[in-house]
Amino acid sequence: MIRSMKFWIGFSILMVFIFSSLSFEWFFDSKVRQVQLLYDDQKNLIGGAPFDPSLMFPLGTDRLGYDISHKVLQGAKFTLIAVIAIGVFRVLFSFIVAIPFAFYLPDKFRKGLDQLLSSFYFIPLTIIAVFILSPILREQLNAQGEEFFLYSFFARVSLEVIILTLLVVPLLGSMIGNMMASILKEDFIDSAQLLGASRWRIFKKHVIPHLLPKLVIVWCQQCVQVLIIFTHLGYLKLFFGGTDIDFNPMMADPPKSMSNEWSGLIGDYYILIHANPSIALGPIIMFGIAIYAFQLIGEGIQHHLQTRHFKKKRGVRLSEESAMKIEQKSSFVFIEKWGA
Repeated sequence: MIRSMKFWIGFSILMVFIFSSLSFEWFFDSKVRQVQLLYDDQKNLIGGAPFDPSLMFPLGTDRLGYDISHKVLQGAKFTLIAVIAIGVFRVLFSFIVAIPFAFYLPDKFRKGLDQLLSSFYFIPLTIIAVFILSPILREQLNAQGEEFFLYSFFARVSLEVIILTLLVVPLLGSMIGNMMASILKEDFIDSAQLLGASRWRIFKKHVIPHLLPKLVIVWCQQCVQVLIIFTHLGYLKLFFGGTDIDFNPMMADPPKSMSNEWSGLIGDYYILIHANPSIALGPIIMFGIAIYAFQLIGEGIQHHLQTRHFKKKRGVRLSEESAMKIEQKSSFVFIEKWGA
């Protein structure tokens, strides 16, 4: 069991967000409260939307009077579940790619391929994602003036998850492959090979136990990266699940998110950050808290691994010291005593 306060704080934050969002859908049907005009008990007008953050509206409201805290709560499940799924798929597929990379490629070929792939670190993933996802996520207009999407909502979500996963598989697979290759150079691997262990047994009994904790940390890092990419895509009006575009030539509404996920809210409200900062800061703060939660999980796991290794070494050292003390106290014992 992981005994790290950082891990449990980060894990609890994510679980509170996800289960609160799911409960909001199950018990309240994800109905977002709308208050355009606010009156007191005497029916006197107090004010109109947008309202600043208060006890009644924790994150304020937008220009149409929709409660931003309800929108954030509605979109939390889409954002966080998608981020967790993309992070898992990235690590899983990269792990599969890394197995032949570490076990079957010669060292020279692996180093050359690693140098080739390292050049892609300098290409922003957001730019590639924008070019690929634009026709998938943006609403289109046909010759008859009808608005349509090229794919269904489920297909758009699936394609976005697949694309954001595959974009990093070559780079991440190379990195995990190098981790495996470094483990295969350890002395205990040579000992296992001398004893006749097969590649599968070495992989199962030695590589996976050493690599699995590191993969969890890599997963946390990938989740943070996906959240940042979501923020960039939201600013560029590419919302998770699709962007609803108004093609009215006279007075078009700004693009809207189909699911109120957080990147869509950032894209909707970012232009208002100077006019009314409280509207835009709500989703941005939620993104920051989610990123902080994933970082806490990664730091907590890393701290757990370091302290566990230290405790094991300390336990071995204490047992050796106690054994030495016993030997010193009883250096020799009389087996039989020859009396007078």
